[in-house]
Amino acid sequence: MHSKRIANISRKLLICGVLCLFATHVPAVEKNADTGAPMDWATSAFHSFGAPESILDGTIQVADEGGDTGFRAALSAELKRLRADLHERNGWADPLSAGDPLRIYVARRDGQGLRRLAARAIDRHRLVGASIEVDATGLSPRETLRAIARLYAQATLDAYGAPDHSFLSSAVAEALSAREGADDRFEVLRAAAAAPGLDLSRHADSFGRVYVEEFARSAGATALRTIWERAAQSGEEVLPLFLRTWTETTGEKDDLLLLRSAARMYTLVEAEPSPSRVGLADLQSGALDAVTPPTFAARHRTFLPAPDATGALKVAWPERGASAAAVVRYRDPALPPDVVFWAPGTTRTLPLSGVSRIDWVVGGTAGGPPLEELSASVEPVAAFPFANLVAQASVGPGAPRISWTTSGHEGLAGWALFREEVLADGRVVRTGPQILPSTPQAEGSFRYAFMDSDAAAGTFYRYSVWAVTDDGLLARAFSATLRTAD
Repeated sequence: MHSKRIANISRKLLICGVLCLFATHVPAVEKNADTGAPMDWATSAFHSFGAPESILDGTIQVADEGGDTGFRAALSAELKRLRADLHERNGWADPLSAGDPLRIYVARRDGQGLRRLAARAIDRHRLVGASIEVDATGLSPRETLRAIARLYAQATLDAYGAPDHSFLSSAVAEALSAREGADDRFEVLRAAAAAPGLDLSRHADSFGRVYVEEFARSAGATALRTIWERAAQSGEEVLPLFLRTWTETTGEKDDLLLLRSAARMYTLVEAEPSPSRVGLADLQSGALDAVTPPTFAARHRTFLPAPDATGALKVAWPERGASAAAVVRYRDPALPPDVVFWAPGTTRTLPLSGVSRIDWVVGGTAGGPPLEELSASVEPVAAFPFANLVAQASVGPGAPRISWTTSGHEGLAGWALFREEVLADGRVVRTGPQILPSTPQAEGSFRYAFMDSDAAAGTFYRYSVWAVTDDGLLARAFSATLRTAD
């Protein structure tokens, strides 16, 4: 069954991969490692590059129409960093050979948006007559450096000669060329994440990079290099190897990698909600589509609760629906987003109190979408995860005391209490959370109390209490501000 499923993926990729070459939203990159000769920008009547200048001990030659020595120095530093990272630290084969430098052409006049890697041939993991051609008109120096670094990483992959007719090489090149600690991807991620649908072939520079990073997080960074080495030896396409490695390493279906990657994407960025936004009435009428999206694609919907929303949404996923996840963001910006997952036939309840946004993602599977229409059932719940909460805050001769009662609860794991203190210089220092377990008795009234024995005299404090659900989500309960006695 496993080999049959991989074969189905490969057949679909051969069809979809060709179509996506023409539909992609990222700038066109022509990879010409084994057929034809590169466009001769060096002798074109429309460009005047001048004599190329050697960098990195002659392994690379740069011809820049701008003649900017500062840019050339920055490019030398970037490529030195990238070559050390790829070849010295991570063991990727060097695509360059002595006596055959990589030639980089940077056009400052209109170059029709071209960003291309080309070579005459591949010889034992080395590119012969390799060149990188980048139209830098309209690009900042940083964007130009990023484009060249991405194409250098692509050259490293192409030199293996491993067959790939999918999005994967572009996505891996994007991930490998990124500078550690310099997350320059958020704008492109926000643009992609706003769409109602995400396709790895169309978004290799954004969604694809997250997909590759999610793989490396679980399978290990060296697993990517091993895949290219094995594909070069066996002649197998890299994408089936990539998916098989994920399953062998994690024990999870490869469909889950797509879903995890989509969910992580929405924890990283908060995109413009309008293109994918649905209202409560839409959700109740079936707007949360549970049908399996196309292979290597995800569907996205956004719901924005009212600022004073209470209660919750009970979401029941159909038995034949695709797997899904929800990314829950809170109105308190200090709280990180949380993620919950739905398998087919499961039900989750999402609290709305203190929640600013919910992003649903539905992941595609190798089998593709069924013919029938499927929608998740969404039902508002009035009192979740607690009911009829009454709070009190008091300051006596002792420590500040925060207490509250509820008439009942459902799916409540406990309470999280945060404390904010106003310092003498006006800064606000936040501590916590202090965790209080809930009573296992769901029905009937129960009283909770917290005494702050660490409170200082004559100080203003703000205490915020959140309910914690069994799924690890938060629901804002109440806040109280008081000043301790002098």
